[in-house]
Amino acid sequence: MAETTTNQSLIQNFKLDLIGPSWTEFFQEQIKQKYFNDLLIQIEEEYKNYSCCPVKDNIFRLFQEISLPQIKVAILGQDPYHQLDVADGIAFSTQKPSYIPRTLENIFLELSKDLNCAPPTNSNLLPWVKEGVFLLNTALTVRLREPLSHLELWQKFIYSLIKYLKNYNNNLIWVFWGKKAKLIKEECEISDEFSLVSPHPSPFSAKYGFFGSRPFSKINNLLIRSGKDPINWLAVEKI
Repeated sequence: MAETTTNQSLIQNFKLDLIGPSWTEFFQEQIKQKYFNDLLIQIEEEYKNYSCCPVKDNIFRLFQEISLPQIKVAILGQDPYHQLDVADGIAFSTQKPSYIPRTLENIFLELSKDLNCAPPTNSNLLPWVKEGVFLLNTALTVRLREPLSHLELWQKFIYSLIKYLKNYNNNLIWVFWGKKAKLIKEECEISDEFSLVSPHPSPFSAKYGFFGSRPFSKINNLLIRSGKDPINWLAVEKI
């Protein structure tokens, strides 16, 4: 396997030096490989030549917000919101004031039916991350108003990450939303025992099986069965 050393300025430009020590082994493995250096260079060029989402400082934000041992559940979506000032580095989340994206609106609607509660009104999902939910997009960046435009660029990184997480924690609960996420499950050989698969919650696909899938109660039942504390899904309202 080709190895290289990722340029230190790239590491700083992408705030990789701010990621906590629990991720050191994983990122050191990637930094040694040529593909990762090439990826950062390509993303750097994309941000220079096009408007991209999220802001560059937030590309690896998820890894700054949660340590590896904290992760109980990994939820995989698609790519970041491709509208201006919406994506915040956490899948499905946004810090845009008084705005809930339609995909997140569908997630909240399913949560309310699943848990028999009012739909949350806060679109900042950081509290879920702090509860142990790893909200991962299958691409960490996207061109403005060009969905899936960076999906192939991130593929090797995402596959490496999924395999690392699988080996790190055999009892990790996996949730795959959408066809792209399901393909990752199959290609990374994630066991069915701790996996939930459904259509993506986007307005284009939610009615084909996301609604009624009850992922939130199922996740908590799996956690309890594994001897772990359930996720407080309503913590999102306490921020």
